[in-house]
Amino acid sequence: MLVLRRKVGESIIVDGVISVSILAVEGERVKIGISAPADVSIVREELIERAPEASSPFPPLVNLANQNR
Repeated sequence: MLVLRRKVGESIIVDGVISVSILAVEGERVKIGISAPADVSIVREELIERAPEASSPFPPLVNLANQNR
């Protein structure tokens, strides 16, 4: 897992086409903005975890934090 520190107004670029920007920090909550091509699904993780696998249109997430590297 890559861990970065960003300030409000700063961004990171993923794979040259996805931009993740820090819009605001309000206490312990961080507001982010994500710009990505239309064919890229962006879904909050907790929504995928609650959806039954058979009916979910989203691919399963890979939790890299639990893998030995």
